[in-house]
Amino acid sequence: MPKILHTYRYTGKPWNILKSVVPEGYEIKTLDEPTQEQLVKEVVDADYFLVSGRLKIDEEVLSAAKKLKMIQRTGVGTEMLDKAAIKARGIPVYVNAGINARSVAEHTVTLVLDCLKNIPLISSNVKKGIWKKQETGVSCNELYGKTVAMVGMGNIGRITAGILHAFGANIVYTDLFRQSEETEKALGITYRASFEDLLPDADILTFHCPLTDDNQKILNAAALEKMKDGVIVVNTARGKLIDENALYKALVSGKVRAAGLDVHYEEPMLADDPLKTLDNVILTPHIAGLSFETFQSMMAGAIENIVAFDKDELESIKNKILEL
Repeated sequence: MPKILHTYRYTGKPWNILKSVVPEGYEIKTLDEPTQEQLVKEVVDADYFLVSGRLKIDEEVLSAAKKLKMIQRTGVGTEMLDKAAIKARGIPVYVNAGINARSVAEHTVTLVLDCLKNIPLISSNVKKGIWKKQETGVSCNELYGKTVAMVGMGNIGRITAGILHAFGANIVYTDLFRQSEETEKALGITYRASFEDLLPDADILTFHCPLTDDNQKILNAAALEKMKDGVIVVNTARGKLIDENALYKALVSGKVRAAGLDVHYEEPMLADDPLKTLDNVILTPHIAGLSFETFQSMMAGAIENIVAFDKDELESIKNKILEL
């Protein structure tokens, strides 16, 4: 019976969802503890990896996985994969491109609106008995007419832009690949040649790009200085795109009015992370792409890919293979 090893640890409802989409004739195993040491122990008899979380699929893991035939990501991020070592062994990697795009886009817009409307702080104040209707109301802003600067315009970016356009936002974006004239017109988006070109006009800055060696801490003190006072920053992409020390200082000074962060430089966040102390920061635990609907579809799609590979039905999944 082929063994599928989930390379992190699921419990409760997520684990039950994953088990429910595995067909008869296949064994699925999740880690007892989400540690690198436990992963190395469990890979010995695994035919397939279902990769989630942040444990490294590195040389040590691959050397121990003598039976490994294929690696399947639950999503699209690949920073946990040692691509050179995987390629050297000729092990194919498959991804679930675009499957969580709508969930991430909705979460992004939710964070934008919560920052504009000060929802967490206002809700907390009402629960404490603070009822300052006019004073509170005029501290909120509308999305209509605001300029949203978007870094990245892939699947997630395009869906996010479509939602923002419906609110009447002005949208500028940068990406390695410019969208077609037809797409730009349909989404109401305007191209800018570089990240720096986005900054001066932005009321809201959002991230929708992968993390690379070239864009770590792309939002840093120098970049923040080029932005308007009172800008809003929302990140549902990768935490290391932002210099969090610089962001913290900008949030304290008021240079940045508010931030909505689903991804973080360290995950889980450190217990003493200073961002946790600020009322103008909304924090979520890297869940933008994990709605119930998306998670179920993600797990089902990943397992379907593994089963297709196991049955040598490669034509049906050829568009999901990752070029290493």
